[in-house]
Amino acid sequence: MRKDLNIQTMKEHVDLISSDLPLAKLFNRILFKVETIRVMSLPRIFDDLHGEMATEKMQNFYETILWEKWIQGVWKRLEDWAEVINGYFEEYNGSWEYYALSQRLDFIKEWGSDDDDDYNPDGSIKTEGITREQLKYHTVFKDIYFNECFDIVQDTKPDDLIPLICSLGALSNMSVIDVLQDISGKQVPTFIADGQGGLRQASFVDKTERKLNDTIEADNLGQMIFLIAKRMEMLTDKIKSYTDSERAFDDNKEVLNRLLCNVDALMHLRLDEICNLEVEC
Repeated sequence: MRKDLNIQTMKEHVDLISSDLPLAKLFNRILFKVETIRVMSLPRIFDDLHGEMATEKMQNFYETILWEKWIQGVWKRLEDWAEVINGYFEEYNGSWEYYALSQRLDFIKEWGSDDDDDYNPDGSIKTEGITREQLKYHTVFKDIYFNECFDIVQDTKPDDLIPLICSLGALSNMSVIDVLQDISGKQVPTFIADGQGGLRQASFVDKTERKLNDTIEADNLGQMIFLIAKRMEMLTDKIKSYTDSERAFDDNKEVLNRLLCNVDALMHLRLDEICNLEVEC
């Protein structure tokens, strides 16, 4: 078997999340399975670009990239929400105006502005008489929701992840050894612990039991993926409703505290604790 197709190498290729929190562990488990699916769909020779399975494998390969981006994106988004909101309370005392004025000033210092109203006659940046119109792009909600770009987290709906859930189910019907055998074209013996500190070759019953356990795990992972996607969609839609309204010009301390609680609940997989931002959790 080629050395670059062993299981350890596959693990090294996975960009895992560096955290021991339950959500990170769940995501890392899924990421390893996504990498397995990607290996199965990788073209090996030019002939792989043709034939009955070529289109399906190319789509699978493309989807694995998006699945990985979504998983990594969700984790990074939760971290970013927590960082921005904690900074909002700790550095700006939970004041929307103090936050927005500071963010506007920092932005103009770094990037400048094409709007003459942002400057005094002497060329210095205006810091007094600033209108809401001038602050609308600098509220805390503008830093946790992105209106003017494509975003894998905001643009993903739960139904978009059904192919991932189905692929995990299909993968549960084969082992990593099956995948490596398919790629290498060689039989690969499997071994399990014999209960006495040694190893023995896996029997048909052992393999069947393993696949049954894998099927149960795939079902559980699929349910968790869908639930997490639903929770993220709900939170993102609610954040957007604040971003695009006059409510962005309030301090929103209770709402943002609830969002922090939801972030913590998601990271610890307490999904039953996720609540609407306008309702007491």
